Amino acid sequence: MTAETKAPKPKRFAQAVHLLEIFRYEKEKYKHSSRMILPVILLFFYLGFAYSMAPQYVLDSFSICSLVVFLLMLAMGVMYEDISFPMIDQTVFIKTEKKELLFAGRCLLVTYISLEIAAVSALYPFLGDLVNQKGLFMRHLTVADIISAFFLFWLIGVSGGITGLFANRRIFQKRETALILSVLMGLVIVLKGAVGEKFAAVRLVTWILPPVYDLSVNYCAEEYFHLSGLWIYFLWMAAYTMLEAWLYVKIMVRKKFE
Repeated sequence: MTAETKAPKPKRFAQAVHLLEIFRYEKEKYKHSSRMILPVILLFFYLGFAYSMAPQYVLDSFSICSLVVFLLMLAMGVMYEDISFPMIDQTVFIKTEKKELLFAGRCLLVTYISLEIAAVSALYPFLGDLVNQKGLFMRHLTVADIISAFFLFWLIGVSGGITGLFANRRIFQKRETALILSVLMGLVIVLKGAVGEKFAAVRLVTWILPPVYDLSVNYCAEEYFHLSGLWIYFLWMAAYTMLEAWLYVKIMVRKKFE
């Protein structure tokens, strides 16, 4: 009886260790890939351009930046297919007892990359404001501004990266189809409000897409950040992202390497 109750714990621990090993493998591929450099360059280009003008509204600038982060992470997720090694991945897949771990590791990689991008995107305006002697924004930055911006960028970034992971050859046989659909989906997601106003019928479909637009728009609805009015949107974004990751893992396990 005691042995039976203790048995699952070592197994779960072994799976957690295996997941971390897969994550390290994915991270090494990411670090040694030149294809991931362009989105990072574009991020710094945007930050440098966006915060070269002053003064500007705090939450509005973060809201726009979150949409840029989403598109860049979407591109990174799409480009993951170009840094994968099918033969090695297939070998790892065969040797992995719990197949979900291989694809969960990729979701962890996206979470890690998004964490880095969120940190840079939140710190850049803070440092820029200090350099400009607190004249970059219309009002003084608060701790709540920086912390909320970090989580805004992180959540939206993870969603963008995982959305991009779906654009792979095992789901879409033609790479061109995956790229075109990713571009169209990215534009519809960030322009959800404008598209919905012009084409009412589109609203029947856009509700199934990541609530990136909803979170970013409501985030800057007030001059100061108030969690009491925004926690539901952050929770919605987090729940959707977890569902998205779960769906990606399940689909990829089902597809195997056929």
